[in-house]
Amino acid sequence: MVEPKLRSLLSNGPSSTDLQHETAHTARGWLDLAHEAAYADDLERALECASHGLANVGTKAEVALGLYRLVASVHHKLDDEAAMLEAISNRTDLLRTLGQTHQADMEDQLGSILFAEADAFASTVLSGVADQERSSGGVDTVLADVLIGLAVHQMSQMNGEEALELIEEAAALQRRRADAGYHLSAGSLANTEMFLAHLKFMNEQVDAADTLSQQILETGCNRAVRAAMWMMQAVIAHHRNDMPDAASFGVRALELYARLQIRPGAASAASLVASVARRVDRHQLSVLAWKVAVDQAEQGEVEETSGLVAALGHQLLDAGEVTEAEEVLTTLVTREKLSGNHQILAHALIDLGNAVCRQGRYTDAVKHWRDSIDAFLKVDAVREAARTSLGAGMKLVEADDEKIFADAEELMRQAVEMAKASEDPAVETQGLRELAKLLCDQTKPEGLALYDKAIELAGNDEVRYVAAELTRQKAHAYQLFGKNNKAVATALTAADMFEDEAELAMGHGCELMAGKFLIEDSKWLEATTLFTTIAEAEGIQPELRRAALLGLSTALRGQGEHHDSERMKQQAQRIEVETPLPTEHEFSADTVFDD
Repeated sequence: MVEPKLRSLLSNGPSSTDLQHETAHTARGWLDLAHEAAYADDLERALECASHGLANVGTKAEVALGLYRLVASVHHKLDDEAAMLEAISNRTDLLRTLGQTHQADMEDQLGSILFAEADAFASTVLSGVADQERSSGGVDTVLADVLIGLAVHQMSQMNGEEALELIEEAAALQRRRADAGYHLSAGSLANTEMFLAHLKFMNEQVDAADTLSQQILETGCNRAVRAAMWMMQAVIAHHRNDMPDAASFGVRALELYARLQIRPGAASAASLVASVARRVDRHQLSVLAWKVAVDQAEQGEVEETSGLVAALGHQLLDAGEVTEAEEVLTTLVTREKLSGNHQILAHALIDLGNAVCRQGRYTDAVKHWRDSIDAFLKVDAVREAARTSLGAGMKLVEADDEKIFADAEELMRQAVEMAKASEDPAVETQGLRELAKLLCDQTKPEGLALYDKAIELAGNDEVRYVAAELTRQKAHAYQLFGKNNKAVATALTAADMFEDEAELAMGHGCELMAGKFLIEDSKWLEATTLFTTIAEAEGIQPELRRAALLGLSTALRGQGEHHDSERMKQQAQRIEVETPLPTEHEFSADTVFDD
């Protein structure tokens, strides 16, 4: 059911429902509508709903408290201080009639600090109030709201553990006050528990977050809270690798967010569904979900819209829709060049280059990739620029068109220089290797020297696997240049290096490669000795032993020893390979040693 729901959200246009026509039959219903409008940042609608609620509130004190708090908060956002103070005054007057006088006095003193996002000064004030309220030990207290304000500030400082402790204390206090008969703002406990569920997940208390979010969904919370909790359920399912539930819960959250016109939430939920679809290789469905995410973000003028468009372009590439990907990414690049967001621009240009490269337009691809590198460099992202330059060079080599090898070489050289400047040895080594291979494939001697540089650089690592692999590749390069003696010696050196790293299969493979070079040079005696040694090696994999026996058979036949050659061949054929090697070794194929 995911695909039809996504298509419905796209086809129903900018507004799937007219919220202005939604009404409620009770004051509590109006409070819920007001909260939902506030979440959607429709502040005028929020005030209108709150006004209807207050006109119908009667004796429902908890609902009235919630309405006055919401009105004060909205007027604060609108910079209407007089209206804000009036709402606070109406709320504190009501608190006094309910006997919660200390809470009323403190709310009068603190004013907007209780519901505005706390800065460093406000957090200092709130910390002092929290200490004072804790020491009094009373239940007629403003402590819960103070703790929530402090938790929001801790979150802004990326202090998740401290925020969790504060919200746990706040939720426990709210429950204790409710049990003691004190009047809480309607819906305030659900809002606090929603915050608590998010913090529990962020602090890796996944099971607790799951349980709490399910409990909140079972209560009579408003639709904005329900959407957030369905989103929490989707995130938890994704975390647990339960993709069907992640998609199902994500779509529930998306539908609610979209209905309420809470565009950032809808875009986030659609993004999650897109990621889930991609994880299960449903690339077209992922494209559709990204389109919904972009549509919702654009309707709400969400700050992250460009990033979502970039994700859509990338997913179109993965789905093979290169023409549409080019259209989407071209529009994005034009927009980001004007806005000056160099990170988004750089990534979009990489994918735009990939899109035109797949269409065989290599000149255009190189231009986009160079522009991407320039964009990275403008924000001093030298390592990203180096990776982009290397990747671009490798893409051009994959095209297997000699006319663009010069561009590939230039990009790779640039990558090596930038990686060296930014002290990124992994990319520098890979760049040297790719450049060496490109040059050696064209029989340019500089390639051999570059292999030496790469091997020397990789040799600085305690793990010598990379250096061994580079040495193996250099042996191949020597053979391309017709330097078979050096090819054999280098292959055997690589074998020793692999065996030092306990990579016996790779070591034996390099020895087989050396034997192949000997056969190609008609050095039958040396080949016979080497293949015999390999075939008798302790712990050799069956597939590699079979290859060694086939090599030995070929070497014996080259010496005219046809009987022994046939015997070795039959012995090789009797070896049953139950499980192939984890890595496919080019040198283990039977065809390597055919005449």
